[in-house]
Formats: sequence, structure tokens, C-alpha cells
Amino acid sequence: MYVLASHGTYAEATLASCELIAGKLANFTSVSFHDPMSIDDLLSAYEAAYAKESSPANFTIITDIPNGSPANAALAFKHQHPDIQVFSGLSLGLVLALATGTPISEAVTQSKAIIKELSLKSEREDISTDTTAPSTNNSLHTGNPLINVRVDARLIHGQVATMWTRTLNATRIMVVDEQIVQSEVQKMTLKTAVPGGVHLSILTPSGAAERILADQYQGQRVFLIVRNPKALQVLVKAGVKLKSVNVGNLSMAVGAKQVAKSVAVTPEDVAVFDDLAAHGVKLYHQMVPNDQKVDFMALLKKGV
Repeated sequence: MYVLASHGTYAEATLASCELIAGKLANFTSVSFHDPMSIDDLLSAYEAAYAKESSPANFTIITDIPNGSPANAALAFKHQHPDIQVFSGLSLGLVLALATGTPISEAVTQSKAIIKELSLKSEREDISTDTTAPSTNNSLHTGNPLINVRVDARLIHGQVATMWTRTLNATRIMVVDEQIVQSEVQKMTLKTAVPGGVHLSILTPSGAAERILADQYQGQRVFLIVRNPKALQVLVKAGVKLKSVNVGNLSMAVGAKQVAKSVAVTPEDVAVFDDLAAHGVKLYHQMVPNDQKVDFMALLKKGV
């Protein structure tokens, strides 16, 4: 169990922010220190969390700053329970790394590298757009290179970059969108957002279909993302076989109806999904990897 402890509600808010990206985390809890609480109150909170953990070696307290009351109480608690671990430097990046199963020693190292000035200039060398031939590595994957197809209006964001790409072990993210190919600013933003070590392709629907049908991604694990389901319709009509599609996020728009927590559909969207289903594409909804898959067509019938 990970216990996040802080002055005020910082730990609670950090956990809530992490769960917004990663989904509910059963092995995390938070402790908030407020006046007029004492060290004994913090020790009691740690003890209550500790009582729920069957293995002391798996119990870790992460505090906001060293030498603060949450940290001092954590060290006192460690004196009583020597097998536990105590860290300071609580951050969303650190908690996200832990939520994806990263060992804490590695997560701490990763979090140290998070603080940097963000820029739209990309120094990455593993980027391809529809004018650059994609690289391949035939030793990585021998099956269908399209390991997951997702509809997500936000494209590469926290859930995609942190949770999905890691869970899928994707080697390439393919963003398929007619307009983004024409926007240098949007392309640069996506290049900045893609996780390190993962290749990126930004393609038009027709360009993506041509490359996929030419087997140019064999040996790779491609995570295909569109922000509009019409792009998938173009792929299917061009002959690309899509076994299943995760409708993860569609933003509210004029005339749209909400059919899931993160999905709102317009009548035009419904027509596209009906057409995809008629072509044998299985549609489901799954916001984050640890959520259960839900039949998306059933959600449509119920919500529309």
C-alpha cells in the first residue's frame, strides 16, 4: 500500500488527479495534516492504513516535504515498523509511475527527470509524418501491427501517454486525422506529448490506409488513435481490417447526447458507428485499462 501524506489536501488532490488518469487505485490512500492535528494524530492515521496491509514490506509512505510534520511522523512510524519505506517529494508524476507498476526506486528516478521547460521544438528523432517512411523492427511483434484502435478527442493526453501506451507496450502511436496533418502547431504539440522511446506517425486517413495495407508496420505494435470516428470509416472503406475499436472519449458538442461518462455523440457520430458495426467492427467503451470493457452499441441504444 502507498500512503500519500501532506500538509493540507495536497496528497488527497494528488491521488484524485492520478485516479482521473489511471482509474480507481485500490492500493493507494491519502493522509491530510491540518491544524490543530498533532504528530500522534498522524501516527494514528498511518497505523489505520498499516492495519489494512498484510505485508509490511509493501507499505510505503510518501510525504510532501522532508522535515515537515507528515515526514517526521512517518519516520517515527518507521521506527515502530522498520520494514516499511518512507520517501519525500510527493508529486503527480511519481504517483502515476507507481500506479503503472513501476518500482518505487525507478519511479523516483523518473520523477526527477520530469521537471523541465516545455517547448514546441522537438529534438526527437523517432517521429514520422505522412511524408516520412516509418521505421520497422521485425523482432518486436509478429502479429497484426494494429494492437489497439481508440477514438479519443483529446488524442495524446495523460491517460494515453501514461496508461494505455505502457499497458499495450506500444512501439508506435499513429494519429490519424485530416486536419492535424495540415497544422504545424498541433503536430508539434503531439510530438511533445508522445512518451519517450515511442515512435509517432501523424497521417491522413487515406495515407494511413495506404501504409497499413502495404504492410509497412509489420514488426511494430501500433496504437492507432483518431479524434473523429469518420477517420475510421475511411480506413474501413479502403480495406483496412479493424477487429475492434475502443470509443474512449468524445467531447460534448452541439446536438450531442452523453452516452457514457466521457463520451457524447452527435447523430452524425451515431450513423458512423452504425456503419462501422455493420462492417463487422466490434465497438466497446473503456476509458482506462483497468476499467471493464462495455459494449458501446448497447450504450448507444440506451442513451440515444
